[in-house]
Amino acid sequence: MSEATNCKSCGTAVVGGFCSACGEKVLTAEDHTLSHYFGALLNAFTFADNKLWNTLKAVVLRPGELSTAYMEGRRVKYMRPVAFFFLANFIYFLAPIFETFNTSFHSQLNYQHYSSYVRPVVDAHLAESGLSLEEFTALYEPASSDNAKLLLVVMVFALFVPLLIIYVRKRSYISAYVTAAFELMAFHLWVTTVFLGLFALGMVKLVHAFGGSIEYLLADDYLSIPLLLLHFWVTINLGRRFFGCSWAGSIWRSIAMVFGLQFALVAYRMILFAVTFWVVS
Repeated sequence: MSEATNCKSCGTAVVGGFCSACGEKVLTAEDHTLSHYFGALLNAFTFADNKLWNTLKAVVLRPGELSTAYMEGRRVKYMRPVAFFFLANFIYFLAPIFETFNTSFHSQLNYQHYSSYVRPVVDAHLAESGLSLEEFTALYEPASSDNAKLLLVVMVFALFVPLLIIYVRKRSYISAYVTAAFELMAFHLWVTTVFLGLFALGMVKLVHAFGGSIEYLLADDYLSIPLLLLHFWVTINLGRRFFGCSWAGSIWRSIAMVFGLQFALVAYRMILFAVTFWVVS
C-alpha cells in the first residue's frame, strides 16, 4: 500500500477521510487553500464551531444532556464537560465586569461562617507587618479578584461532594459525579454569571439612560429570585435527565442542592481567602 493511503500519524491504512485508529484527518488540496485558513481563523476568534453551540444549547435548555452524552460515549456532537467549563472560565477571567465569585476582604473578615477564625490571623499579621487594615485591604482586594477567577475549578470539586451525597447510588462511577459537577458549574458560569450579568448590565445602562434609579435593580431580593429559579431549573433537569430521578426525587434533591451549593461556596471562599492571604502576606 502506498504512503498516500497510510495515516501520517500512526501508519494505519486509511479508508475514507479519517484514520480509524487515531482519528487523524487525511489532508486534501482544500486544506491548503487560503479559504480554509481564513475559516480556521474565524473559528478560533469567534468560537464559531458547531460543538460549542450544540453544547451551549444542551446545557442551557436541556441540563444533564451533556453529562449523559459524555458518560454514554456520544462525544462527537458536544464539547467535553471539562473543556466547556474551562472555556466559560476563560471568558469569565477576561471580562472585568464579572465579580460573581469574588468575596471582599470586608466580607471575609465579618460575614462568613469562618470569620471568627480569620480575624485573629489577620490581626496577628497586621501587628507583625506594621500595615494598617486599609493598607492591607488595598493589597488584598486586587489579588482576591484575580484568584477568584483562577480558583473556580475548586468550586467544581466542592460541588462534587454534595452531588455524591445527595444523588448517592444514582450512578455507578465516581467520574459521573465529577462530570455532573463540571456541567453544573459550567451552567452557573455561562448562565447565572455571563448571560445574567450582561442582562443586568444592559438593564442598568437602560435605566441610567432614562434617568431612573438602579438601586432596586441591585437589591438582593430581586437578584436572588432569578438565581434561585435558575438553580432549580438546572438541578431538577440534572436529576431527571442524568441521574434518572423521578419528579418528586428531583425536586427534593434540587432543594437539598441549595444547601449543597452553599457548602461549596463556603469551601471555595475559605480556600480563596487562604490562597490570597498567603500571596499578599
